[in-house]
Amino acid sequence: MKKFMLLCILFFSFFSCDYVLKKKDADTMVKIDSVPELAIAIEKDKNGCVKEAGYQWSIIKDDCIRISDEGYRLNPIDDLANLEPSKSAFVLLSDDKLKAEVFLQDLPKSIYFTRKSQKEDFLEKQYKLSLQSGYTLFVNDSIIYKNAETAIKAVVGSDIEEK
Repeated sequence: MKKFMLLCILFFSFFSCDYVLKKKDADTMVKIDSVPELAIAIEKDKNGCVKEAGYQWSIIKDDCIRISDEGYRLNPIDDLANLEPSKSAFVLLSDDKLKAEVFLQDLPKSIYFTRKSQKEDFLEKQYKLSLQSGYTLFVNDSIIYKNAETAIKAVVGSDIEEK
């Protein structure tokens, strides 16, 4: 009986090794427990900008941009020291400073301004953008946004001027 068991084990081990050592064809392979591909839905606007990633279409740049990275920040007049950009407006000027684009959080697209000379204010419907004494945005002749205040803080002790 011991010899029979030994022969069975040897016989089984030869065939199992034979199966492991054989080359397997790609056609005969079966994929088990495969992970389905994940698809991420990315919504783009009509210009191809991904709003979820913070991109908006700019008429001046003729491209999708992150306005908070490229624009000049204006804060609401009642909160000029605000550090939260979600309440801010952003201004983008062309190189010749004859075109301007204002991005307001409440509007789906920007307000596009043009002017003939750099001495004039930008006018578009009820909006006026003045660059004369800092950046100021008016709606119906009332100031609603003004250039954000800058805060200069010492980073290290040597940044503080000695008196």
